[in-house]
Amino acid sequence: MTRLDTPTQYKGIKVWVDEAIWGHRFYNDQTPWLVFLEFLSVFRSRDQVQHGLAEVRNEGAHEQFTYDTPRLIPLRELIFSNPHIQHIDASEKLDGEKWDAWLKQFESDQSFAFLRDRCGEFSELARIVELFQNTAVEPHRQRRWTSRFLFPYGPYCLYADLPNNPNSSPDRRFFARGGELLYLMLSRSGQGPEIAKLIGEKILRSDNSWNRVAKALLPDDHRIDANSVTGGIGYLPFAQRDEYKELAKTWLQLLSLDLPGNAVIDPLVRLSALHMLIYMLRRSIEETGDQGEPRFVLEIPAPKKTTLFEISAENLRANRMLTNRAVRAYIDSAKNAPDWEEALQKRAPADAVREYLTERFQWDPEDGPASGDPETIFNALRSYAEKRHSQHVSKVHLEWMRQIGLAVSRRGVGTWYAPNDSLIKALVMCTVDGEREEYHRFLAKLYDRFRIVIAAPEAEKAYGQLPTDQYAFSQNAQRLEQRLRTLGLLRRLSDDCAYVENPFRRPL
Repeated sequence: MTRLDTPTQYKGIKVWVDEAIWGHRFYNDQTPWLVFLEFLSVFRSRDQVQHGLAEVRNEGAHEQFTYDTPRLIPLRELIFSNPHIQHIDASEKLDGEKWDAWLKQFESDQSFAFLRDRCGEFSELARIVELFQNTAVEPHRQRRWTSRFLFPYGPYCLYADLPNNPNSSPDRRFFARGGELLYLMLSRSGQGPEIAKLIGEKILRSDNSWNRVAKALLPDDHRIDANSVTGGIGYLPFAQRDEYKELAKTWLQLLSLDLPGNAVIDPLVRLSALHMLIYMLRRSIEETGDQGEPRFVLEIPAPKKTTLFEISAENLRANRMLTNRAVRAYIDSAKNAPDWEEALQKRAPADAVREYLTERFQWDPEDGPASGDPETIFNALRSYAEKRHSQHVSKVHLEWMRQIGLAVSRRGVGTWYAPNDSLIKALVMCTVDGEREEYHRFLAKLYDRFRIVIAAPEAEKAYGQLPTDQYAFSQNAQRLEQRLRTLGLLRRLSDDCAYVENPFRRPL
């Protein structure tokens, strides 16, 4: 695998470790939904100049380009910073009085008097605002209005994450570059043009009715590219990986379903995050030198605690610790390089070691001890990098797993891998290639593509030997079969013949 050149344009990073292993950057405050929205923002901007998904062209060189994201402040104020509209609509005032009262109370630098002619009755505007609020992305999260997002009905529903002052420079808390990494993965998959075409046809359609409504809520003279945010693309260390191809395969399969674009977005969000987590685990395994592949042992909920619960919980704990182990292994590898031994032989070994570590890890020496022997300096670097990792990147696995529906946490019980119905449906959508798939073949494909372990044969592949409690895995597979049947996604024709059905796998 070719590691791409490390970029130098990122400021404020005091040690380049997490970024060197996985890319710049994964961040726990950026949920899978926000990763998807940031990806669409990059795609929309690039689609205007290079057909959506550009591929790597220079071997060994990382892409360095900028993209623009609209602020769309008037639209966002109208939807998310408009507390009086429902109260005024519910009042006994005449329609004209409602308009006058709202225009007087609504605080904005933009005049919205033009909506009086466009909407007619005030209640029509109130219903539109309420619909956008109710369908917003992650409406349950308490975020500032500048960090709340519309459902991506189309290009006029995409905009930048902004701080409290929407006209100042954006921060990187919620749009933390995870969407940029997703963009780079798809662009390097070899399937970029095909995916770009389907995104334009199914997701970012200008003629989507609610996209047109969003556009109509803006004044005629408002330019979508006015006062936009310009940012540089993130850093993904490798030019080619199998994970990029598997991710692209999932996107192509989901976007080819007999479903409208709005309905396919949820499974895209869930499975894109799952692919990115598999990438993180594989990179961690490569750095630690461990053998084997990532695995997710899923317990399908049972009436009482089962052996699978303990195996699944232990599997999750091991996966969570894997990134921490990767950071330590990456830093410790510095001692295996000839430069380390050369530094120790210098007249001032401590200064030479500090210089070597500063160059290798782009470490800010001010974060190290003022003096000390080489080992003290090395331990200071490792301690700083591990602490930094624990604050954000190490939390991504558990946070994303819970958000996409692959992990469950219960107070007094713990956290373990267990799928919810939405994730099960998404897995069926992209795993059952035809209209149906034999059940055990379906379980085998779940393992091959997503490293998901349900039954004993897949457990044997994952661990290299038959599980000691094969009965527990057999019962686990039976519970999933019942779950699929309840969801209308499985039909049993006889005692030996059960099929998982994909009702959406029909040619468009």
